[in-house]
Amino acid sequence: MKNHRHCFDLYRFSIGVWVACLVAHLNVATAQSPITALTFSADSQRVIAGSQHGLMMMDWPRLDNKQIKPLEMDSIHDVSFSPDGRHLLVAGGSPGSVGVVQLRSWPDLELIRSWSEHQDVVYAIAWRADGQEWVSSSWDGYCRVCKIDATASHVTMKSHSGPVFAATYLSNGQIATAGADRTIVVWDSASGLPSKVLRQPIGAVHALAYQLVVHAKNGEPLLASASEDRTVRFWQPSIGRMVRFQRFKNTPRSIAWTQDGSGLLVGCDDGTVFQLDAITLTHPEILHQGESVMNLIIVKDGAACLTEHSSIKKLE
Repeated sequence: MKNHRHCFDLYRFSIGVWVACLVAHLNVATAQSPITALTFSADSQRVIAGSQHGLMMMDWPRLDNKQIKPLEMDSIHDVSFSPDGRHLLVAGGSPGSVGVVQLRSWPDLELIRSWSEHQDVVYAIAWRADGQEWVSSSWDGYCRVCKIDATASHVTMKSHSGPVFAATYLSNGQIATAGADRTIVVWDSASGLPSKVLRQPIGAVHALAYQLVVHAKNGEPLLASASEDRTVRFWQPSIGRMVRFQRFKNTPRSIAWTQDGSGLLVGCDDGTVFQLDAITLTHPEILHQGESVMNLIIVKDGAACLTEHSSIKKLE
């Protein structure tokens, strides 16, 4: 009996070594809890992930030299660097209680200022191009605009009838937000008044991605959305028109534009990552198949990084 147990222990040890070697070979970094936020530093040298355990920083692209920064925040849903790379916004909070946005210095991550105006968790944050202002969107249905040196927001927008999951600045200074009410609202960042409400999706909108590099065939930047109705839609936000859409077999949860602005990476909840041609909508190319994809992001050289539950992987 002891020999059998000894053999079983050796077997488990061998399997553990094999798994560890496999993880190292795949260039994977793991955390102890699901990763719910992901971004790159401005110089693309570090990956920063958020989870219930706080912030985790790793060198890119090796995904090593891991460092952990615990935060007094029950959940983290978004992390975003200022355009100059000197500051990091961290958003989250406590469900049903308070939404928190923290401004931290980089790379020492010292707390500069904290805002707790939302009455539920903050799901998304986005910087204005000049880095002097940011917008937050929350489960409480409100969106707030705040100056980097202010102690409170100066604009509040309440045009959504439910939780707001996504927010982004547009090139004309306006803001686009989307959420559970199946609408995308384009609104003025100075007054908080909506200028357009886009209603094509028939399911909650999980993500927005604004095209920073304009492709010649578009003529103007496109706004992409990912929805519970299993569609990715492309919009001209300046006129409020949907120009094309693609339906997937599974629900898209995360989207990110390619470096040249000609395509969109789409992460679906079955773990499949597609590359979609934003102009022709030809058959999407499968780039990766794995577990459920939570976040997806592009680095400046065109490489991509994704998360699967509690692990971070380089998308080859």
